Amino acid sequence: MKYPAQSFEQAANHAENTSSHRHVRKKRKPLIIRVIGRFLSVIGATFLSFFLVFCITGSICAIAATAYVINYMESTTTVSIQEMAMSYSTNIYATDANGELVTLYVAQNAVERIPVDLEEVPQHVRDAFVYGEDERFYSHEGVDYKRTLAAFANLLLNFWDTDQGGSTITQQLVKNLTGDNEASPQRKIREIFRAMQMEKRYNKDEILETYMNYIGFGGAANGVEKAAQKYFGKSVGELSIAEAACLAAIPQSPEVNNPFAGHYETEYNAATDTYIKTDNWINTGREINRNRMEYILFQMYDNGAITFDEYQAALSEKLLFTDTDEYKALHPELEENQKDEEKSDITSWIVDEAIREFSEYLMEERGITQERALTLIRTGGYQIYTTANLEMQAYVEEKYSDLNNLLKGMISADRTIYYRDLDGDGVKTLEESMSLQSGFVAIDYAGNILCTVGKVGEKTASLGTSYASTEPQQPGSAIKPISTYGYTLENDLITWGTMALDAPPLVINNKKWPTNYSSSGGMRYSNTPVKVFTAIQHSYNTIPALLCKTYGLQNIYNYATKTVGLSLNPERDIDYAPLAVGGLSYGVTVEDMVNAYMVYGNGGYFSDAHIINRVESGDGGLIYAGGDDYASVISPETSYVMNMLLQNVVARGTGTAAKINGVPLAGKTGTTSDWFDLEFMCLNPDFVSGVWIGYPENKEIRNHGSISSARIWKNIMREWLEANYSGAGFPECDTVIKGNVCATTGKIAVEGCPSAGTGYWKSSNAPYCDGVAHVLQ
Repeated sequence: MKYPAQSFEQAANHAENTSSHRHVRKKRKPLIIRVIGRFLSVIGATFLSFFLVFCITGSICAIAATAYVINYMESTTTVSIQEMAMSYSTNIYATDANGELVTLYVAQNAVERIPVDLEEVPQHVRDAFVYGEDERFYSHEGVDYKRTLAAFANLLLNFWDTDQGGSTITQQLVKNLTGDNEASPQRKIREIFRAMQMEKRYNKDEILETYMNYIGFGGAANGVEKAAQKYFGKSVGELSIAEAACLAAIPQSPEVNNPFAGHYETEYNAATDTYIKTDNWINTGREINRNRMEYILFQMYDNGAITFDEYQAALSEKLLFTDTDEYKALHPELEENQKDEEKSDITSWIVDEAIREFSEYLMEERGITQERALTLIRTGGYQIYTTANLEMQAYVEEKYSDLNNLLKGMISADRTIYYRDLDGDGVKTLEESMSLQSGFVAIDYAGNILCTVGKVGEKTASLGTSYASTEPQQPGSAIKPISTYGYTLENDLITWGTMALDAPPLVINNKKWPTNYSSSGGMRYSNTPVKVFTAIQHSYNTIPALLCKTYGLQNIYNYATKTVGLSLNPERDIDYAPLAVGGLSYGVTVEDMVNAYMVYGNGGYFSDAHIINRVESGDGGLIYAGGDDYASVISPETSYVMNMLLQNVVARGTGTAAKINGVPLAGKTGTTSDWFDLEFMCLNPDFVSGVWIGYPENKEIRNHGSISSARIWKNIMREWLEANYSGAGFPECDTVIKGNVCATTGKIAVEGCPSAGTGYWKSSNAPYCDGVAHVLQ
């Protein structure tokens, strides 16, 4: 091979370079170094990848979280100080004679407070709460982020021995007003946004005033005024610096920090291997309260709210609490005041009736217990409007203040006392005796309860026994018009003059039953036909029993319960004694009896008796309305004819003692066979009412021969009706036929018939005399 010609010098240089490249090579790194380097390179790349993914994911999450929070903030309801201030009180109202709304009751519940304006609260009291609970209150906008972060850090790292609260006064107020205590991040977010919204709607003074009025101070005491009275017996305006700090120390943990907190000492009982509570009270709250009080005083001094001298004086001040013997010795009037307060806490008859009615509605509507229903009423902020006639209520209560008012013109109360020997010592004393009791109810013809009084004498308990509405009584013969006579008249089975045999239709235990009672207490029957109007007029027992036997117990029971609303026992009251003569298995209340009679004074309409007109929620929404069941249940003709039959009882029969000049009255007496109970139901054109009298226990009424239930009713209502009767009449019924009663047949008399007075017949069952007397027997 031939190459291009080269100079000697070029050839020499080429040879040198070639020799240099052959002998100089790059030195390789050790294997371990190369492995570590490659590993670190991979780790770095992976970390960088994860970091980028984290940044991207974090950004997405932050955007989503921001969107969620903004949306959550928009959906979070705001808190209104005014609305929440109203929602805690359940009120019961009635309307007076002038049409003005009168508050009868403000719920006594687990929360007691006496609101005060901030102007009435001294500056040092305000400062005690601000510097004790939220020292940057006047500078933040609802949330103290520095304090919140510190609380969160303490939760994780435990810098301080005690819990470091992060909530501001505004946040605490939000929590108190809403009752939102859920332990969740969502709740905290709600609280923060609500606090921020509240700060935008209200100024600092409004927030502080509401806070000081709402926070808890242990037990039922809420609000600084109530706390000042509870612990120091003075108004908030009279509090010293030390007393203010003492109260400000409580809200952090009211049941632990309050100066009265403590527990009863327990002792071990070896026999039962249990610990038994003793009467020795151990106070634990004083010391705990004192420690926090000193902290608050220092905060006040440290923030310039008080001087050093004031700080030292407050630390040295001896606090005089209302539970100490020293305080009680200085205020001997406290015991009497406490008795007055306990008396004023007793609810009225109207309020009792309203609470019971609404609690029954809540129990049925929500499927809850009575205890739970009563709690809801106390705390639910309901506005309950009643149908009560306040003037009538006051009038009847005055009559019921003394038993002699009811027995006037008949017998003195002391002659009716039932003496007993309860302790078995052989001596009957006044302390062991029983006095007569009584209950009265008045209802208008729409079912509205106008008046209810549950016992004679002073009312001594809330939601206690009422002989008008809670204690069932035996109605005796007063049941007849709303059982046997009512059913048969409505179904055209009897008329005004129907003839029926006055003789016992049944034999029970080998004895003829029933017979009629005489005023002397004897038993009798005539064994001759009598007319229905006469049987009702003189309260025969034989005729109702005959009607039960002839037309069926179940039919008559259905009329009494389903048509006119009596509450009877389906297992024991579908029988002759209950339906014919009112010998019920358990009894029926005066209120139920009066309610049933309303159909005979208004053309045949019925509505369950109710004292509540309506119940509204705190925001005005309708929750419950009484009287929405008002409906026609019997014919106007039945209503009219029965009304005339009952007017006949007052005019000529057992109810003559009830007569009041110028007032149309229709009524029926009721007496049990053993003289345990006396009743009188009475209708006038304005309302229907009824009264029961007897002992709290089933005993024969002493000197009952001198007592008339019709006269008792008159003693109660005469003055009221003479002053307030409207002058109206009972509803007319043009289709009812009025005529003379044939004395022989009981039918509508025609020419030549002997007359037994005036009678009234339904147009659907108005037989004219044909000379034939049909006797039911």
